[in-house]
Amino acid sequence: MVALSLITLATLLGTALANPVPVPSFDVEIPAANASEVDKRQAAEGVYLLNCGPPSNPNTYHPVVHCPDISNCGRIPSNNNLCYGPTKWETSTGSCRFPTGVTFTWNIVANAQEFPYFAVVGSGNNGRPRPFTIRKDNQGVLYRDSQGYDCRAIYVAV
Repeated sequence: MVALSLITLATLLGTALANPVPVPSFDVEIPAANASEVDKRQAAEGVYLLNCGPPSNPNTYHPVVHCPDISNCGRIPSNNNLCYGPTKWETSTGSCRFPTGVTFTWNIVANAQEFPYFAVVGSGNNGRPRPFTIRKDNQGVLYRDSQGYDCRAIYVAV
């Protein structure tokens, strides 16, 4: 009886190897569930609202950084692309004037920090026809300033 079972098993195995089941193709590109507008728009203009400071006080100061090409914005910005915001980003209306004379204004909902990362939490404008969509960022370090302070992305506008 054991010999019969081994013969049956060997026959089944031989049949399976001779006639493999085709593997389905997964060539279809599936978009990421949380693909941000930054991912969708290569080399897009953007603005970061940051909190900078040492680990003991990560909210020492609050720069607003304009990025002509947001995909290349991970370093200390030039003076023309930097201005300073309020101590709290979640205001009905906030603004910051860059040395170039351009003013960036924003509206961020009061409870924006309760939203998940990359959720839309507001809007912004710099006087150009296209408004910005503001998303809650994941507080990753965008750059380290000249004092050695980490500057973390609280919101990103694209």
